Formats: sequence, C-alpha cells, structure tokens
Amino acid sequence: MTIGKLNLLKNAAALLGVAVFLLYSSGALAQAPQVAHYNSLELKRESATSVQFAFALNLPQVLHQLLAPQLTYPVFLQSYADMPDPALDRELAKASAALSAKAYFTLPSGVKANLKQWQFPDKQALRDSFKISQMLLNMPPSAASHLDPVQVLAQVQAKTPINRVQLQLPPSLYPIVVSLPNDKFWLTEQIPMAIVELP
Repeated sequence: MTIGKLNLLKNAAALLGVAVFLLYSSGALAQAPQVAHYNSLELKRESATSVQFAFALNLPQVLHQLLAPQLTYPVFLQSYADMPDPALDRELAKASAALSAKAYFTLPSGVKANLKQWQFPDKQALRDSFKISQMLLNMPPSAASHLDPVQVLAQVQAKTPINRVQLQLPPSLYPIVVSLPNDKFWLTEQIPMAIVELP
C-alpha cells in the first residue's frame, strides 16, 4: 500500500513537472510572435535634402488594412495570394498612393514632404508572405513560428535641408518603433506624430 502511494506521488510529481514545463514553454512561445510582429522603421539620411525610410513590416496585415479592410483577413490572404500579376500591380500602386498620402515630414516652414518611391518586395515574395500568413492562422496560438518582417523602402526628398521635422505615418503601420542614429521612439494611435532631429 505504501509503495502504491509512493508510485502515485511520483507519477503526480512527474505530471506536475511536465505541466509546468508545458505552461512555461507555451507562455514564452506565445509571447514571441507578438514581439516579432511589431513594425519598425529606420531613418537614414542620404543627403541634406533626402532621407531613406527602411521599414520592416508585417506586410500582409498592413496591406489588408490599406486595400481591403472590408474583407476578413483569411479571405483577403486567399484572394491576394491568387491575384494575377496585373491586378496585383494595380493594388500595390493603390497601396503606395495611400501610404504616401498619410506618410510625411512637416518642415519648419509648414510644407509637407511626402514619402515617395515605395519599393515593395517582388510579387512572388509577396504571394509567399500571404501564403505563410494563411498557414500561421491555422496553427495553435502558442506556436513558435511567425511571419518574418518584410522590408519596404521609401524616400523623402525636400527642396530645403531636412533637420528638425515632424514625422507622421499612416495608422495602418501602428504600432511602429522608429529608429534614428541618435534616438528611438514609438508611434501609435495615441501618439501619431513626433518631432525628429536628423544628424
């Protein structure tokens, strides 16, 4: 009887250990994708009047908000993954125009310098990101896999030197962490703009 109870206690302890390990693992893994999905931006001066924007984005989510928020996310991913090249080119042109309209520097003079020359990944890489996002939707929330950020480039050109300016980005990119050579900050729906000084 004592040996039986001892075995039960050992089994219970082993099960408890496994349960604690699984809870810890799934909790840690569940947090990882959240960090991985934050959008980010790095600003690099190209000349006195030109700044490059290097974004790392969860591009399927951004494009969903920009182009077809009326669709559910799974329907959007499927329809855009299957879209022929000419139609996808038109959609990316729309996305560029929508981003440019709401992404800009405001210079001290009050003039707005909009982000232009948006460079998205090639269409096959974009389709791959839609398909991977589809697969991730079918995985358990605790899965360690996540969509790697996609690089998107843009540029601001002004007629006067860009030094101390106000930056505003479209809500579809929030939350986004912005990195400068001498600073780092977040833009969110609650903090949609910031004053930046470019060295």
